[in-house]
Amino acid sequence: MIKNIKTDCLHFPLDHPCVFHKEKAAKCVNCKNYKPFSKKQKVKNILIVKLDAMGDVLRTTFLLNGLKEKYGKSCCINWLVSKNSAQVLYGNPLINKIILLDLSVLGGLCLERFDVIINLDLSPISLMLASAVCAEKKVGYWLKKDRQIAFSNSYAKKWLSMSAFDDLKKANTKTYQYWMAKITELKGTNYPICVPLAKESQKKATNFAKKYKFFGKKIVGINPGAGGRWELKRWTINGYKYVIDKLYSKGFIVVLLGGPQEAELVDELVKNSNGKAISIGTNNTIADFFAYLNLCDIVISGDTMAMHAALGLKKKVVALFGPTSSAEIELYGLGNKVVSSLNCLCCYKTSCNNKPNCMESITPDIVLNNILNLAKSVK
Repeated sequence: MIKNIKTDCLHFPLDHPCVFHKEKAAKCVNCKNYKPFSKKQKVKNILIVKLDAMGDVLRTTFLLNGLKEKYGKSCCINWLVSKNSAQVLYGNPLINKIILLDLSVLGGLCLERFDVIINLDLSPISLMLASAVCAEKKVGYWLKKDRQIAFSNSYAKKWLSMSAFDDLKKANTKTYQYWMAKITELKGTNYPICVPLAKESQKKATNFAKKYKFFGKKIVGINPGAGGRWELKRWTINGYKYVIDKLYSKGFIVVLLGGPQEAELVDELVKNSNGKAISIGTNNTIADFFAYLNLCDIVISGDTMAMHAALGLKKKVVALFGPTSSAEIELYGLGNKVVSSLNCLCCYKTSCNNKPNCMESITPDIVLNNILNLAKSVK
């Protein structure tokens, strides 16, 4: 350590003189503005590292209420996230600062003092960031010098094992919320997913509902896609066509919910339905998508971001599962899981040559019956 340079001062940017030296020629030895990194702060400053994917980022927001309970309502929660996935966090009142991941912010993170850094990701970049950022307490995962993954408690160790071995993943019976809450040492395990609703987006959704005369009717939202990476999570288009036809005949309004990657699929369902299904469009902002989703009473979906958002909005949900773990999904008592009967479930493969594959083995009548049973509880 150089005695006359206090590199631990939070005002010192490391690679050039601080503002107090520039403006007042202050030197570290007698500077009254010295703010040591090690000095404890009254308000806990927390950094969450959860970069991707959008659905995982959204469902991880369940931690926010638990963190406020654990560290105090006044704690400052910062969230480091990729630019694309940040869309599901905008407008969330429980997050003080959303930090977009790019080269310009990395240096700034090293200059800031955090009381707690929470990294629940095992991606190389997340582990690297968790290792580099200075914090009094590290929760979750970070890298050691020998490339070994360090973990904060026994629950983190078990989750790491499940992430490494398919047989352990398949044998798991606990939800994602359970494991993440235990890793972060929260009091509870099923805090709600936080889905922000923007006022302007809600106005758009209300006008949409008026245009198609939603009011007084039961609305079923269908999210038929599964994003670009996990096409195997998608149910069959013929299955959705069957369900749309049957729901329409029983007086339901069916709304198709999708993004740009589902445009072709949504267009085909709209065209085939001959007016029995209505599309919200596939180029909406995430804020608008949430508002349209909020119009629905029941949502049908695979294991997708839309499913997590629907649960956060307290909608009834029929969730369809094949290649991913149904046990990890917390439905909060709001719906039913329809799980394929094939033995190869929970493989986490992105494609499959089996005929029929797991999602194709789910019959339309099973899905329809689950929807109709849930509809009985909708007022």
